[in-house]
Amino acid sequence: MYLINSVQVEKKDFIIPVENMGVWRGDGVFEAIKIHDGYPFAIDLHIERLARSCSKVFFENIDYEKIKDDIIFIANEHEDGYVRTLILRSEQNSHDIFCFYQPPISISQEFSLQTQKAFWQSGGDYDLESTFNIGTKSTSYGMNISHTRAAEQDGFTDALLVNKDEIILEGPTFTFGWINNNKIYVPDLKLGILDSITRKYLIKFGVEKKLTVLEDRIKISDLDEIDACFVLSTAKHAVPVFKINEIEYSDHDLITEIQNVFTEQIRTERTN
Repeated sequence: MYLINSVQVEKKDFIIPVENMGVWRGDGVFEAIKIHDGYPFAIDLHIERLARSCSKVFFENIDYEKIKDDIIFIANEHEDGYVRTLILRSEQNSHDIFCFYQPPISISQEFSLQTQKAFWQSGGDYDLESTFNIGTKSTSYGMNISHTRAAEQDGFTDALLVNKDEIILEGPTFTFGWINNNKIYVPDLKLGILDSITRKYLIKFGVEKKLTVLEDRIKISDLDEIDACFVLSTAKHAVPVFKINEIEYSDHDLITEIQNVFTEQIRTERTN
């Protein structure tokens, strides 16, 4: 199912001109929402983040309620998979909105990560309040994906991005978390990482005392001292990581517990 500016089109007509600034310069923003039995999980939080991203890159006059309706329309037609929404600048002062269904993706059951320095990320060097576009969910993912490709060539599932001081930031398309002494940790947002929706939920579970969740920082040199680690994203609700560089990890009961809490949260939201 494909929509351009809320108009349904055939796949053959779902075309973005090369002159579009989203193609030419990566001048756009996007969101991806997972479908659970026709329900787009966390849609309101995704729409809120989409609006923040649009503000950061100066998109104006966008009807977010209409976008929400489009996402729900597509999600209601499918049991699982994802709804992806892209807002791309077509000309200097105009934009187009592309909304489409993506089938489920397969996720490696032997998830491994290779640490790589991410020179283009703020990495905590800039204050979030004074740098207006940190945390934008931009379509400019070229650097991120090149790190994924480099990790794949070395036999890893994906990359794990670090700053110049070797502090762990996030993955190219996911949040990183780790477990130590039966506590769950995620990097803090002051590092300039994306305000991930699944990360936000994980912290919410901590506030609600469903899990013990803390924000902290960890370096590459600390990785051999943690008990376990995992990745979080729209497609990955706590997927265990079995290897980072040459350090291997066992699965952990807390990762299963995180997965179960997400499952219950989705069930609760669907029935409300």
